[in-house]
Amino acid sequence: MFLVILEKIKLTKILLDGFLFVRSDNMLNAVGIISEYNPFHNGHLYQIKKAKELTHADLCIVVMSGNWVQRGQPASFDKWNRAKMALENDVDLVVELPFQYSVQPASIFAKSAVNILGALQCKWLSFGSENPEMNFSKLATVNLENPEYFKNYEENYTSAIQQLIAEKTGFFINKPNDILAFNYALYNRQLSIPMKLIPVKRKSSNHNDVEIIDSSLNISSATSIRKNINNVSKIYNVIPKSTLEVIENNQCIDWNTFWKYLKYKILTNSVNELRSIYQMTEGLEYRFKKYIKISNDFDEFLNNLKTKRYTFSRLRRLCVYVLMNFKSIDFENSSEYIRILGFNSVGRKYLKQIKKKTNMIIISNPSKALLEKELKFDYLSGNIYGIESKKNEDLYKVPLIF
Repeated sequence: MFLVILEKIKLTKILLDGFLFVRSDNMLNAVGIISEYNPFHNGHLYQIKKAKELTHADLCIVVMSGNWVQRGQPASFDKWNRAKMALENDVDLVVELPFQYSVQPASIFAKSAVNILGALQCKWLSFGSENPEMNFSKLATVNLENPEYFKNYEENYTSAIQQLIAEKTGFFINKPNDILAFNYALYNRQLSIPMKLIPVKRKSSNHNDVEIIDSSLNISSATSIRKNINNVSKIYNVIPKSTLEVIENNQCIDWNTFWKYLKYKILTNSVNELRSIYQMTEGLEYRFKKYIKISNDFDEFLNNLKTKRYTFSRLRRLCVYVLMNFKSIDFENSSEYIRILGFNSVGRKYLKQIKKKTNMIIISNPSKALLEKELKFDYLSGNIYGIESKKNEDLYKVPLIF
């Protein structure tokens, strides 16, 4: 009788891992992915295909960092080229993670990205994991609000988090994707309608491997691809054609491009001005002033700044904030929004489906006034990113349509 009723009102049932999802035939179901595609490679393509296979989703939505990425680095290629790579490889809708949330520790990065996918009403959240057998939903019940764990200055924040999780659950997570996955699960649990978590096991290459892996899977890490970006013969087997075309037709950007601008900012800013920069704490402004004078390049500067207390990622992010003049008040005044970078016909249909249902503003063609206010730091970070190429497309670029 129940199935007869379902047939009469034209509902579709999907059975996934013991869960019954019931939806209207006209409604599309989306799986969400959080990524940087720096650059897009075969491992990313595998994850997208696997996520769609496991969920039977109608489309894949990706929240992607803009021109500056989570570990405090300029993206190898601009956000439009990276969105294009994704849309040419089974992604249906790409939205931008705002600058003020993308260049952040894993917790803030994950929280905002999860909130955006939640606002886009994704049914599933898929992520790469070195250990997908972990119960990430259970891990997410750990209480991280005890400040006593974070007072040891010989230990960085990530290490303290790892220790706390191990003490509470018996699991020790020390792989980059598992740390992110824990944070995704943590903030997904806080949504009014949490997404179902779909971990996908990473294939072959580890996240931070620096050498191209000779594998029958033709998969290597983004780190190793960036290291070998000027040696196409080494990387063409581990990237799709769309990525190869971008590499061959665009300059690869790294911190060396911005070293002279960062040096100028630090030398001309007073100690008090540096102290006002977001996350410039515990006297780091003095180290910045001291070591900028004796460092010959960005890597040397970073190594001079380094202590046990701070990770390289933390220090690189701080350099980005200095470059952008990003202050604590700027972060406090930030708000989340959905900035559309591109879509195909399925993505367009989905946007029409949810645009009146979401509680988050959707931006596709921002005005100049919007770029200078709500999107101020996306716009500024794009201007600085394009300082050498003389190109910032935010003023005139409309979402990519495939």
